[in-house]
Amino acid sequence: MQASPAALAAALVFGALLLPLNSSAQDRALTRASSYADSLSAESKHTYSLSVGQNRYVYGFVDQISVDVVVRILGSDGDLLYTFDSPARGPESFQFLTSEADTYTIEVTPFEKAEGRYSISLVTDEPRASRPARLVDQLMQPYSGDDRPGAVVSVLKDGKVVLARGYGMANLTNDVAMTKDTGMSVASVSKQFTAMAILLLQQDGKLKLDDDIRKHIPELKDFGTPVTLRNMLNHTSGYREVLNFLPMAGWSSTDAMTRDVPIRIVQRQATLQNAPGAEYNYNNTTFMLLATVVERVSGMGFREFMEQRIFQPLGMTNTTIKTHQGQVIPNSSQGYSHAREGGYSYVTDFASAYGASGVNSTASDMTRWMLNYRDATVGGEDAIRQLTTRGVLVSGDTTGYALGLGVRKYRGQTLYSHSGGETSHRSILVYFPEIESGIFLSSNHPAFNRGMWTDIAEAFFSDSFESEPEAEAEDEPATDVSESKPTAAQLEAIAGTYRFVGAPLLIDYTVENGALFAQATNQPRFSLRATSDSTFTFVGVEASVTFHYESDGSVKRGTHHQGPDTPLEKIDKPALTPDQLRAYEGRYISDELETIYTISLGDDGRLMAHHIVNEAFPLTHNESDSFSGGAWYLSTIEFHRDPSGAVSGFMGSNTRTRSVWFRKLIP
Repeated sequence: MQASPAALAAALVFGALLLPLNSSAQDRALTRASSYADSLSAESKHTYSLSVGQNRYVYGFVDQISVDVVVRILGSDGDLLYTFDSPARGPESFQFLTSEADTYTIEVTPFEKAEGRYSISLVTDEPRASRPARLVDQLMQPYSGDDRPGAVVSVLKDGKVVLARGYGMANLTNDVAMTKDTGMSVASVSKQFTAMAILLLQQDGKLKLDDDIRKHIPELKDFGTPVTLRNMLNHTSGYREVLNFLPMAGWSSTDAMTRDVPIRIVQRQATLQNAPGAEYNYNNTTFMLLATVVERVSGMGFREFMEQRIFQPLGMTNTTIKTHQGQVIPNSSQGYSHAREGGYSYVTDFASAYGASGVNSTASDMTRWMLNYRDATVGGEDAIRQLTTRGVLVSGDTTGYALGLGVRKYRGQTLYSHSGGETSHRSILVYFPEIESGIFLSSNHPAFNRGMWTDIAEAFFSDSFESEPEAEAEDEPATDVSESKPTAAQLEAIAGTYRFVGAPLLIDYTVENGALFAQATNQPRFSLRATSDSTFTFVGVEASVTFHYESDGSVKRGTHHQGPDTPLEKIDKPALTPDQLRAYEGRYISDELETIYTISLGDDGRLMAHHIVNEAFPLTHNESDSFSGGAWYLSTIEFHRDPSGAVSGFMGSNTRTRSVWFRKLIP
């Protein structure tokens, strides 16, 4: 079979001949001399071996021609090192740095059992730059050039700007390059600015953090318990999350939204999702409402207040607020997504989401904001202290989130951080107050990798970091390996599906070749490393799990450790007969959302959910009347029955929005 002209053209660009292959071929050597074209079926897992020397920079991509893929990089020991899963079409870039020589496995699998064609190419395998600024240039290769959306980066070290640079293009149509002074939506990085605005108004004596929100927006629903501004700033309010709630009704993140939508969402909410202060649950609704508080209390527009009270005093002269769809902000980047037919398409970022988002800033200006954590020019030391003090739940547990800002330890240093992502723009800000150093990254590229900040931080600040703990030598274990590692029988006892108690999420634990893997609802699959016969750490994620053995050696319970501990319950997933599945058929309406889903049994025996706007998706039975939905916005569906046993409705949930009631309509 001869390579197509398009494939040969791609080969000329990247210096490799594209080789069509049988989809069953496995473990092919990937080099710059050859690329591969292939097809994935729903259950495919294609692997490629890549031998790389020490201290190298590696960059390649999988072109998602007609299938959305997940790319994972594994070391020779089988440990999962990196996962790349951003756009649904176009190049899925992968890049990493090596310390030691190794043979890596690149694993390509379909996202959510999709099917279609892809190609894979290795673009760069070159010596890792020794100079930090040059290393940034290497890491920015996927976003450099005049044919693709770009990125900006600024680095603050010891209180001084040591790097501020743009890469790629701010606007492809008009051939405008990205620079350090190009404006970009920083998305949810905006939340810390909104928090500062509230603190400034508290200093003015116009409000208090512990005010009930209804003091300032009285038309919000009274749930019988106060929801304070502090609850809203640290994501413990119990309100619906607008960006996870409205998609249940077919809303898109690019749809225009009026400022009264968050108010109407709360007005129609049946009950709080949790008691205020009882649970951390990331929430954009609350920050949009807080922007309304700023406007009502100050008597100024949100943009005017932010410019006069925060941006101008800090010299952030190229920073403003996007307040409405179609707003022209001079010298700002255009957002892009990958077009299914190839290339890029214009996209519009969130409209009228200011407060939760909305700040449009530059690489240069964001370093001025970082320095405010040191100098306290805006707000003073008391505001900075409050802004960076982590929230405490009513249980006494401390969260990892302060007021619009994440706060934790990283390699021995205190770290303030927040990431942001809209329909195109991706941003992250990290600041180490004890060494007066930080990094800001932002991009209008749909596949931008914000995780590279750790490599940049290592390059610039490694002298200030604690050494990472060395792994114990395999020939000198701390304890007897036979006593500390799980046996094959124990792994089989652990394997199964577990439900997060109190959260609409399931996680499947499976065993492959003597190793444990985990995959939560609509999430990537991760490998786990055993630290004892009952404890495991997730590879590539700051999480771990403990399984609890019963007296007979079986496992029915576990505890997930990631922030607050979450209990796990093992569940059975019995197969249902067609007659049992037909009991769930019908039309279901949410009065809260004013939207309808139709549940029906398809010819293939699968229960399907249909909506007038959203695409149909399958339901997978878990236990009893509980199902997993094949859409992120309805990831869990729990059917309810009336006293006669007939299905009367269901509760729909996702990771941030829980228990939305859909009652069954009588035919």
